[in-house]
Amino acid sequence: MATAAGDGAPRLLIVEDEQPLARAMARTLRSRGFEADIALTGAEARERFTTTEYALILMDIRLPDESGYGLLGELRSLRPRTAVVMISGVDDPELGRAAVEHGAYGYFVKPVGATEMYLAAVNALRRRSLELEYHANLERLEAMLAERADQMARAADLQAGMLPASPFKLNGFEVAAHFAAAREISGDFYDWYQPDPRFLAVTLGDVMGKGLPAAIMMATVRAALRGSARLEDMEEGVNLAARVMATALEVNHAYVTLFHGLFDCSNGELHYIDAGHGYARLLRGATGQEPLLERSAPIGIFPDSRFAVGKVTLDPGDTLVVFSDGLIELRPDLATRDVQLPYDARRASSAQELVDILAQGTKGRDLADDVTVLALRRL
Repeated sequence: MATAAGDGAPRLLIVEDEQPLARAMARTLRSRGFEADIALTGAEARERFTTTEYALILMDIRLPDESGYGLLGELRSLRPRTAVVMISGVDDPELGRAAVEHGAYGYFVKPVGATEMYLAAVNALRRRSLELEYHANLERLEAMLAERADQMARAADLQAGMLPASPFKLNGFEVAAHFAAAREISGDFYDWYQPDPRFLAVTLGDVMGKGLPAAIMMATVRAALRGSARLEDMEEGVNLAARVMATALEVNHAYVTLFHGLFDCSNGELHYIDAGHGYARLLRGATGQEPLLERSAPIGIFPDSRFAVGKVTLDPGDTLVVFSDGLIELRPDLATRDVQLPYDARRASSAQELVDILAQGTKGRDLADDVTVLALRRL
């Protein structure tokens, strides 16, 4: 395809059926540094702009073989980034309005003086240059967004793959979770594992500030806590996680709330650390409910925080329920510790049914925050 890009001079096409006028226009524009071709009919103009890429076309509205408006529409469809200025021998505002509505950059009435024509060409090309720059920036932005979306999707898959499969049931207990992310990368995470057959460790955390994806925090917390899985090492494990995350949290102005518990499957004792989390309930059968009172500061708020260890005992049929603050968006009543969980949740036949009931309404909804619910039931 022919183009004027090689010599740097903008290439123009003059579509004008009056040959002397067309030649005069071409001489004027060539004298000002433009490359100018001439077409005397619509058919000739069509042949030229289908084989040559023009920066600007100066086109008469009334051509001998067709209307300039129809040709303009065809040109805009084929070469949407070519600037077009319409010229008419009739001073009619309606014709000018129609020209602009059809995509023309401007409308001029004959006779057009040499300076006026030059300025019309310069202004049209300047506008075209700005539009080309805008579209180039838009394409770069769209490419960046597409790449970012792909990265986010891969990170989301990685994060989802780190979460344990729910439910998990052995003799003596059942643990389950329901997780719904507000965005591709969640700020919530949960985990459970057995450091030995006697104990089950459960963890639920929330990265506040969203400067860091939960997958990074989860990997850090998991490594720290699993390396300190004994009961006497619970506080040290959380302290280790806090030290490892300290720099990242400070740089991103973020902090982490965390609930970490170690459940003794042999006698139902649960030792726990609540680092600023607060949303934990102990269901006594289907009718009773108790808050877990031992609390510490979130990870990342104070550099020398100490994490107190609390203790409760789950009797057969009791259930520990821990949830993230995103659930409060769905059920504001649960923000108050003393409020009973919903009737149907307290009477759920399994831990998985319980968390699914509490998290009802997350599917197909534009969530303001991630929703995570974890339940540990002693059988």
